Amino acid sequence: MNELFIPTLSFWENGNSWYGSLGLARFFIQPQEGQLSVQLWRGPLTRELSELLAEAAFPISQEGLDQLAAWLDQQAQALNAP
Repeated sequence: MNELFIPTLSFWENGNSWYGSLGLARFFIQPQEGQLSVQLWRGPLTRELSELLAEAAFPISQEGLDQLAAWLDQQAQALNAP
């Protein structure tokens, strides 16, 4: 499994969206209504061709980014477990 990368706070404050992966876990993060909305699915297919397994939202703040990273890490560990 590779290392999780989440862009810095200024990236989100400027309205950018992000696709990423961690092992078999694929995710999409976008700022929406003052929060970071994240969707998770099992790869290798795109989000549109996959079943969403989980969704969550976190505040657009450093604390929110830390919570989002911890949530994604936990979801990816479960998804990538043998």
